[in-house]
Amino acid sequence: MKVFCFYIIMLCAQFSFAQKTFVFPKIKTQGSSVEQLTPPDWTIINRVYGDLNNDASDDLAVVFEYNKPIDETRVYGDNNTDIIKETQKPRILAIFFKDKLTGALKLSTQNNDFILRSEEGGKLGDPLQQMAIKDQQLYLRFKGGSEWRWELGYTFKFENKDWFLTSAINLYFNQNTGDMTERVYDFKTRELFTTVGNLHRRDIANRRTSEVLYFSQLRTFKTFKKPWAWEIMPNVYL
Repeated sequence: MKVFCFYIIMLCAQFSFAQKTFVFPKIKTQGSSVEQLTPPDWTIINRVYGDLNNDASDDLAVVFEYNKPIDETRVYGDNNTDIIKETQKPRILAIFFKDKLTGALKLSTQNNDFILRSEEGGKLGDPLQQMAIKDQQLYLRFKGGSEWRWELGYTFKFENKDWFLTSAINLYFNQNTGDMTERVYDFKTRELFTTVGNLHRRDIANRRTSEVLYFSQLRTFKTFKKPWAWEIMPNVYL
């Protein structure tokens, strides 16, 4: 009898755990409008149009946000180490190519991790600041912090049937003193430009250096899960 009761308790516990597991929806692969492509219980919080695959058509990048907050564990330092738990609304980045003949929007990629959530910006609030399309590239910009603030920018380009990170910028500064470190990454040329100095005295107080970037291959949405998930140099996270 005791064995049977223990089995029932374990079964209930497993069922309860399963009930709490959040499953991201799969975005429709094709549709005529972004509204048609929006999953139930999700809201469009940002969208931009522009040519992303050099066919002179207005493609679409959109960020969806779930209508309810959930407990979410997020990675830091690498793509696999989940160490930060937040109660927040999940977000999805979806990119669609527009068919020139039919006008249909066709899904190129869905990413459930890269877009920072509204609770991940510290005292400054929602860190998602900008999403733009320019020169067939997708630009994503985030910022957050308190007295010490950070700004992150990433540029992705569609090449060889995948989305590659081509450049990035990481700015870390003190709001009161202006002390700052800025790193600009060019992954195409494998160059890193670092500026150390003061935001308020950029013309006379700053020191700029350049160095070679060492990495095995260009990162994509698949191999670069989210901001702060790539230790690109010792103790330097992008």
